[in-house]
Amino acid sequence: MSRFEDIQTKLENLSPIPVNMPKLYLLGDTGAGKTTIVRNIIGTNAYKFPSVLQKRCTVAVTEYVLSKDLPYKATYIFKKEEQVNEFVKEILEISIEKAYLSFRKKELSPVNVAEDIEETPDERFRLKYILSTEQLEDVVKSIVELLPNLDKAVDSLKIELQSKEEEIGVVVDLALEQNEEIKEILDKIKAKILDCIKNKVSELCEGFTLFSDDDFYQHSSTDIENFVEQAKKLLSSGKNSISPVVEYARLQGNLLADWLPADTELVIIDGEGIGHDTREASRLSARHLDYFHFADFIGLVEECKKPFASGGKSAIDGIVRNGYSEKFNLIFAKLDEVEVGDDVGANREEKVRAVKKGFANVINALKEDGVEISIGNDHLYYLSNMKDKETNAESISEIDRLLTNIKKKFHEERPQFVEPVYDYEMLSSYLTKSSGNFTDKWVSMLNSRHWQTVKAFNRRMCWEWDEFRDMKPVSDFHGEVTMEIEYFISHPSAWKESATASMQRKSVDRIKQSFSKQLLAFARLVILKNYDTDWDDAMALSGTGSTTFRKTKIQSIIQEVLPDHRKPEAIKIKDSIKKLLIEAIEVSMA
Repeated sequence: MSRFEDIQTKLENLSPIPVNMPKLYLLGDTGAGKTTIVRNIIGTNAYKFPSVLQKRCTVAVTEYVLSKDLPYKATYIFKKEEQVNEFVKEILEISIEKAYLSFRKKELSPVNVAEDIEETPDERFRLKYILSTEQLEDVVKSIVELLPNLDKAVDSLKIELQSKEEEIGVVVDLALEQNEEIKEILDKIKAKILDCIKNKVSELCEGFTLFSDDDFYQHSSTDIENFVEQAKKLLSSGKNSISPVVEYARLQGNLLADWLPADTELVIIDGEGIGHDTREASRLSARHLDYFHFADFIGLVEECKKPFASGGKSAIDGIVRNGYSEKFNLIFAKLDEVEVGDDVGANREEKVRAVKKGFANVINALKEDGVEISIGNDHLYYLSNMKDKETNAESISEIDRLLTNIKKKFHEERPQFVEPVYDYEMLSSYLTKSSGNFTDKWVSMLNSRHWQTVKAFNRRMCWEWDEFRDMKPVSDFHGEVTMEIEYFISHPSAWKESATASMQRKSVDRIKQSFSKQLLAFARLVILKNYDTDWDDAMALSGTGSTTFRKTKIQSIIQEVLPDHRKPEAIKIKDSIKKLLIEAIEVSMA
């Protein structure tokens, strides 16, 4: 069972979603406006909840189960103790190395040390939210006091290893691992930080003990203001919040803006952004694929002023290739910021036309990549001035249109499935390039990444996470295989009974969805489960040459995961993919 499935199972036991309630998954680039849209729908603008910032702020995926008939209740699942420990350790290692390099140059600044302690490199774990100013200063002081001892240990190791100056970071890492006196000091700093985290959680969660037998916390209220104020303490992107240790949240209740129909019932899933930068967003993360299948509808949020500047194009690519076109809705946010030439007084219609022209360019670019998408105006929405205290009439109308379409579509009868016929003898010919593309990308990536980045990535593979920043082996495996086999799935050799083109397309999409889900589980099994010992062995490497050995070990895993199509080992992978496709058809027929 994947971590996603494990969390959903736990949530359904603790706070189940009522039956027949449609689920809308919102995704989009960091800062595109997803959470602002949620604020307007759940009517919590006045409470400044959820947090909205122009940076990655939605780290814990949050589900909002909206109904006037539900009591206010929130459930939070916390990160595992091992992960929080490793996050703190990672932050300390990186901040100490940076501080030491500044110390050697006589340029040490406590302010810079504090900034390095505040968060992990990928901004998914932020100590600055939990630690008070005094606690942060105390950690900085401990690190500064450690540096003279570290300097002596590094000089000693350099003589022993005959190390070159450019390898100083590796020597620092080795000193932190091997010098018993430094290790003891480092362990005390880490223990102090972890105690601060536990105390803060206990303070904000009615005495709850973090890392106890229960990894969840719940609270409820009959008053929306009290309920939201407590939720802010756990989910806000700001000081005096414990959001960094929250992995997942589900909030339910009469969280409906007063302009919404009283009978509105909906689950909105506000997920983490597609990517923090263009490189990170170049391929859709595997976590989004989980929600594509879980949700009934997908809402891609794009900024009108600079649409598809980062991950939107890859999101549409993933939605179409994996058969989720019928679920797709495109929401353009910040229409008020659109500039139409030199006309500063352009009206709404002119701005909408300008946005549509930009979208047409993206459709053409996708077509050149082999992705055909046809989306009508009834699935395009335009929102403006969403940060205002009151939601404007035009945006209310657009959101109402979105929710009405969702309700209508959700209650439509499921289309009839028509079974396709495939020539499986031809399947192998469609799986010749995926291995080379996958391996070549990863060899290049491993050779270009800093050793600390590779180590951080390795650490997350040991946790059975899908990725670290733009290093996404599960997504890459899934994407390369999907890209190659998509044409095969879309063009069966025959059909078992006559059907319209629309019925055929919808049947193929259903197969793609099922195949995508099973392929994702298979990718996680092959990469994370089958090689768990290898990932642990790579992570355990230390000492001189360990960075090179780790990189070589990881490269070996990658090459074995999706072997060259000419090698005997590739036959097993091809047979597994064929089996997944056959099972996907059987699931689609059920």
